[in-house]
Amino acid sequence: MKEYLNLEDFKIILFGIEKRLNANKEYLCKLDSFIGDGDHGLTISRGFKNAVDIIEQGKYKSISELLIMFGNRLTSTMGGASGIIFGILFKSMGEAVPENKIINLEDFNKMLEAAMQKIMQFGKAAPGDKTILDSMGPALKRTKELLVEKISMKDALLEIVRAAEQGAIATKDMIASRGRAKYLGERSIGYQDAGATSFYLILSAVYESI
Repeated sequence: MKEYLNLEDFKIILFGIEKRLNANKEYLCKLDSFIGDGDHGLTISRGFKNAVDIIEQGKYKSISELLIMFGNRLTSTMGGASGIIFGILFKSMGEAVPENKIINLEDFNKMLEAAMQKIMQFGKAAPGDKTILDSMGPALKRTKELLVEKISMKDALLEIVRAAEQGAIATKDMIASRGRAKYLGERSIGYQDAGATSFYLILSAVYESI
């Protein structure tokens, strides 16, 4: 059973994430078109494509260094709030494990927790606001539950992905209170949030990459 992820695993994972988001860019744009600007899929796909270039350009001594550089690249190439949010996601995950050579489930829990806290602070948002946090929250909750179970990293990630997916789907029943969608009020009900869906797709790529 795979119990941890190392630096080489994370390089593979980041390439896998880019491929998954690129394959779903039209789907993400469609989701965003209902309550947003309609360009989320293209923006995130372009940003991640630019960011994976740094993996081949540089040599990284640790998982932390790789994720921090990746996050910084996302922020600088995506632009706007999405660039900042997804940049924070990866940068804060890297900062949460500065000395680690390998990542186990407990470390992954720390990474998700740190990322969620930083995104909440930046966006002044909370779960229930119909944002990325609504898939992050269930994923983090499931991670914490799995810490007490004897389960492989791979099997745990599958459970975490499922929790994130359900969280993303649940945003259909929420009223948006952040971003452009907040101006729609109750008219935002019935539409799945593109940011929450993107986070689910990112986690699904992590799972499939290993």
